[in-house]
Amino acid sequence: MYSKGPTRFGTPEGYIESLLQRLREDDASVLADFLDWQSKPLEFFEKVEGAHEFLDQLTFKIKESKSRMSKDMLTQFSLDFLRNTLVSYGYNPKFVAVQCKALITYYQNQKNLAKAIEVCEFLIENGITDDDARGFHVRLDEFHRLKKKVDERGGDLSGITFVPIEDDEDEE
Repeated sequence: MYSKGPTRFGTPEGYIESLLQRLREDDASVLADFLDWQSKPLEFFEKVEGAHEFLDQLTFKIKESKSRMSKDMLTQFSLDFLRNTLVSYGYNPKFVAVQCKALITYYQNQKNLAKAIEVCEFLIENGITDDDARGFHVRLDEFHRLKKKVDERGGDLSGITFVPIEDDEDEE
């Protein structure tokens, strides 16, 4: 059991640290191991604290251009994990907004309108707002307008530009 006493990594904190280190080292198998760890009978605080740390590191990996891990895999993992744990973990909405802004930025850079729309809809459906002047409703509307233009042009993405999202972490 992970929550009481020593583990194969010494302590529960040591285990999450080992997962974070593997993530920093671009070990893709760490995603499955993290989910396995989250499924163990941990104390609630350990699960939530570990999820916060892991998601923060995951977001860094998504933003880090030199990462060798598949960003498509990382973004999908992050969104799926947030979807599955949002209600039960009671994340601070600002935390979720920051994580999802990184996903939206990645999808914008990839010109993947469908995924950017999916993330905005997830945020809106869960009542998560944006602190800057442009809310997620505004972004969703822009993505739908761009998608309509692209669809009218037969899927041609050339000439499509996005307004960059301000990164809350850079402002602090």
